[in-house]
Amino acid sequence: MGVHGLTTYLRENQRTLSTTLNLPSSFSSDPLPIVVDGWSFIYDVYRNSNLPWVYGGEYLEFSHLVVLVVNAWIKVGLKIYFVFDGPTPELKFSTVVSRLGQSHVQPSLLFFRTSPASRGTARFLNETRIIPPLVYTACINALKNLQNSTDVVELHFADEEGDPYAVELAGKIGAYVVGNDSDFVVLNAEGYLGYIPLEEMMWYAPISQEVPSHEEDDSGFQEVRKSKSKRRPVADTNVGRGIIPPEGDGSTLSLLVYKPDLLAAHLNIPVTLLPVLGALVGNDFSTQSESNRRNVQSLFFDRQLSLSQRITRVASTIQTILSPSTQKRKNLKHQLGSVMDLIDRAVNALLARLNTALGSGEIDSIVERIVEATLQYAIPKHEDGHISAHLQSPQVCALHPHDTCPLLPLISRRVEAEVLDDEDEAQNETLQHALNIRTKYVAAYRDGRLAPKLLDILSSGTFWPRIFLENPDVETVSRSIGRPIREWIYSILDNAVGLPEVFDEENEDEPNKTEPEEDEEDLDELIDVVESDNETELAEDDLLAPLKGELHRLHNSSDDGPSPFLASTYSPFPSKPPIVTEYLRRGTRVTQEAVEVKSIHTLFELASLPSYSGSVPVASFSLEKRIIILLRALDSDVAPVRSLLKEQFIPVLAVRWVVRTLNLRAEETKSKEREKERWTKHEAACFLATFNPPSESSLTLASQETSTPILDRSAQLTAQILQSLESIEHLSQALLLPDIIPSIAHRFSGRTFHKLLVSTAFDPKMVSSDLVGAFTFGLEHAFSEDRLARKSKKAKKGAKHPVQNAILKSARGSGFDLLADVAE
Repeated sequence: MGVHGLTTYLRENQRTLSTTLNLPSSFSSDPLPIVVDGWSFIYDVYRNSNLPWVYGGEYLEFSHLVVLVVNAWIKVGLKIYFVFDGPTPELKFSTVVSRLGQSHVQPSLLFFRTSPASRGTARFLNETRIIPPLVYTACINALKNLQNSTDVVELHFADEEGDPYAVELAGKIGAYVVGNDSDFVVLNAEGYLGYIPLEEMMWYAPISQEVPSHEEDDSGFQEVRKSKSKRRPVADTNVGRGIIPPEGDGSTLSLLVYKPDLLAAHLNIPVTLLPVLGALVGNDFSTQSESNRRNVQSLFFDRQLSLSQRITRVASTIQTILSPSTQKRKNLKHQLGSVMDLIDRAVNALLARLNTALGSGEIDSIVERIVEATLQYAIPKHEDGHISAHLQSPQVCALHPHDTCPLLPLISRRVEAEVLDDEDEAQNETLQHALNIRTKYVAAYRDGRLAPKLLDILSSGTFWPRIFLENPDVETVSRSIGRPIREWIYSILDNAVGLPEVFDEENEDEPNKTEPEEDEEDLDELIDVVESDNETELAEDDLLAPLKGELHRLHNSSDDGPSPFLASTYSPFPSKPPIVTEYLRRGTRVTQEAVEVKSIHTLFELASLPSYSGSVPVASFSLEKRIIILLRALDSDVAPVRSLLKEQFIPVLAVRWVVRTLNLRAEETKSKEREKERWTKHEAACFLATFNPPSESSLTLASQETSTPILDRSAQLTAQILQSLESIEHLSQALLLPDIIPSIAHRFSGRTFHKLLVSTAFDPKMVSSDLVGAFTFGLEHAFSEDRLARKSKKAKKGAKHPVQNAILKSARGSGFDLLADVAE
């Protein structure tokens, strides 16, 4: 992630570019603030945990490690602000697709194409590692529990891309940024203290001087050692590089800090031009795909150049362009006056090595791509001109005023539509409902109760299902299991706040026809020219601010009219039904599929719900009605399910949904392959048993300590149930129900699930019989015959007592009453 090769460059020049920070510090008793990139933290903790990924995730153990690491940071004197990414920028789509193919689809393909003996080795599993799909949910749950118990942990969810948000937050509170992304040494803001790589963390535990006593053994002999060995200290073997702290108290933490100004000075370029360097060398935005990387970055550099040498080459090019001798040349058409000129000249200079000249259109396309990639590093300056340690209200935006927060436009389409439709805003009841639901969604997102993936739907009309280990020869579970649930999510969000519109072809250009035409002089004025006699003045200006304004003008933005945040979200011209583009696995690659959003009226009718009146958003319905909608959407509005405890709700709904869906697929086609997909009651019971307390599961499996086999069917069952869990959790969030129906993904153990599936010692007593009806009611015909019973019949041994139906053990007390829980 970040600028290509910059992490390597920093390591090669570590002594020159870095400073060391040791904690706890003896110079200050106040907590030292750090801003942590949330996803870098998740990846690094799981990578260093040595937890198995292939079974679907060990989320309880992962959650314990998250708490362990954060508490260790707190002990050495850190105050921690976690920042998680918001919706994915459209400019990054191609990069994300490429990464999904490389890090998720290809490892899954390799796994299923490899023999069971080979794919079970530690080396193979380490080289094909896929991050388990529910780690984000488990991490957020663990961090929120910590946040509720201490005042030195805060969670922030970015408006858009998380990196600029993290640096802007760090600048505002005077903090470092911790992560594994070299963009953090390119981004800069007033008050920002620098970038700390997670991979460079070094823990030190106190050295023990104690020498173990030498006692006599049963035979009367005593171990004799030389006197020198008694004086040799015994070092703690847990000390070393990495995020996981050693055992025991008194550990110290050593951090390496990289600062943008030191990097710029080392490269001999102005610090404000580091974003230009990053875009030219190649980052997540300037390299849009593998083909584009070959067509752009390979055009700039010889193949013989290493990544570090490419950085030096770009820095040298920028130095040459900025040098006074270059500015005084008479053959220049015009003097360097803006960063737009700089990018144009840098692109042409880097392309000069080619024997074949590119056309002007191709060069302009490259320049525009570099400009767009540079703008991703733009961070607005504080209006008051100084650092303010006080953040805004976190319910809306901790960094920006409400009228400039980039998040607000994404959920204001219905509000803007009502404002334009009704002049008397105070008397517009529908407008008040739209404002109310917008406030609830913003608060839910800022509090971590609305997944960033749902913001992708509102931001760009896209959805990116998590891809995990699944059979590449069958339909992806993201489509077969997840899409029917997501159709409800899309409709609920469109009904509540509105999705991006799809214009009719004949009306696509209509908005531009109302704008006054610009004369040629205005069109030629592509940049705000900054008068300067030398490169020093150019370097001191905020170069990205005018660049951003000019790129907007290139895309026909208007400076007049309604608020730019709301005008872009609503158009009075008729549009087609909203469309959400899903990025799914198809075979061995990631492709996009368009899904037309159904009206909420249609879904209500299909689910046998009362007709929708249209005056109140579905997400604003009463609690009882929203729970009924959730159950009807999942075809589980039955008495045994309604009586569940809230901790059992989502697991039971998840397994019911998978069983129901696979049964319908088998009945539709009558094919043997679809028939084999259906779950057995034993498999459903095994899944639900994984949510029992670990002690109960371990008692059953205590006699089977051998390694757990990785079977194709077990892996596919895991992929199906994980997709169901995540989709139902998202539906609950869209209906604003997370507080009532909480996720318990952090309690799922994939390894336990796989063990139970193959265990011959599975005890039906692990789960209580009074909840059997919750996952079998109405679905008795949907289960496949148990495979163990089928084998027994074939062997003519018979089975007097087949495997019993099983489910989660219920808690002692009365049945589950959601509304009663809320009342309490």
